[in-house]
Amino acid sequence: MIDPRLVDLIRDLADPDPATQEAAVEALVKVGEAAVETLIEALWDGDALVCANAAEALGQIRDSRAIGPLIVALQDSDEQVVITAINALRRIGDPRAVQPLIPFLSCDDVHLHFHATLALGQIKHGDTVAALLEVVESRDSNVRHGSTVALGRIGDPRAIDPLIRLLDDVETKVRYSAAYALGDLGANNDDPRIAPRLRRLLDDPDFNVRNIAREALEKLGV
Repeated sequence: MIDPRLVDLIRDLADPDPATQEAAVEALVKVGEAAVETLIEALWDGDALVCANAAEALGQIRDSRAIGPLIVALQDSDEQVVITAINALRRIGDPRAVQPLIPFLSCDDVHLHFHATLALGQIKHGDTVAALLEVVESRDSNVRHGSTVALGRIGDPRAIDPLIRLLDDVETKVRYSAAYALGDLGANNDDPRIAPRLRRLLDDPDFNVRNIAREALEKLGV
């Protein structure tokens, strides 16, 4: 039997007042593991507010039982539910979320793309790196850009080779993100190939790319 207090809190997740919703999420998070099964059930409520707030609470509780249901929630028709599920999976940080998140890198929706990229960049696991390396040179420029940003945040030296190649990409945003990532990677890895390749970007036709190349070289101390 579900605790009546949890029933009331789940109902408050759909309250028109955002403050009431927030208070209900905070209360459910304080309940912790005992609220997880009830929150998972709430993911299938059908009301977007309830689903999104339930995903938010599950992400803060960080219980591994929520991973599968949150992955399913990535297919929800409501964008806010999907974004909240992405962020919940980011907080939990389990590598099982990596493959389901990869397809969002090809999304033209900047919000979905941003949150998926952020999540992949924070799930620091060997499986994440392997999955990103498989798509970092994709034909889709959104995928190249997002995976490059994520790899730069993770900081694994296995990304250096493909990122160097992406400094010649036809897309400005990809060259920019590759240069930025290599500045961070090069500062922590003594790879003599990085600085010469970044110097070539000092003549790039795009001002922002030239500027980020200079900043990257400063990080390398050259």
